[in-house]
Amino acid sequence: MNTAYPHIRRSPLSIVAGIILVVAGALVSVGIYSQVSTTQTVIAVVNPVARGERIERADLTTAQVGYDPLLKPLPASMINDVIGRYATADLVAGSFLVSDCVGDQPSPRLGEATISVGLMAGEYPDEGLRPGDLVLLVALPDRIDPEIPPPSFPGTLLAITGGQGNSMTVFTVVVDAQDAPTLAALSSTHRLALVQTTRES
Repeated sequence: MNTAYPHIRRSPLSIVAGIILVVAGALVSVGIYSQVSTTQTVIAVVNPVARGERIERADLTTAQVGYDPLLKPLPASMINDVIGRYATADLVAGSFLVSDCVGDQPSPRLGEATISVGLMAGEYPDEGLRPGDLVLLVALPDRIDPEIPPPSFPGTLLAITGGQGNSMTVFTVVVDAQDAPTLAALSSTHRLALVQTTRES
């Protein structure tokens, strides 16, 4: 015995509506996937940092941005590697941090210069000096006059090299560009001493 099943007729409108719903769902899924797969968490600047200044944790935050192959911001996972290093360019609040703007040593800003001064033991503190310290380069007079303090020139210690045994230690210091010629001349005649003043926090 043949059993007749009722034939369900679907209107063209309902078929089209179903197709639209399926396509729309697929597009939404693709859009969500694309959005998730093309975003990245990067390091952003919240406080302006001038060129040559030390980068602190309070200067940085993290942010999610869309992926752009032309932009290469540092990933958020590197934020601890950046803290304590120096800005090689002015960092603007609201910008993303890139590797070219971060260095291991403070670099001279406009109006500054870098000089190297060779000093013997006794002409600088025996211990405690490190890059980033604020120092004074003191001109040593031919004759000491207690009533007239010797000229001194402020600077930021950039690097320390040498200093084994009785050998000379070379201090690289960032100074005011106008002071650089005088300091170079004093250094060439070994008439400088270095004094530590304060340390950058």
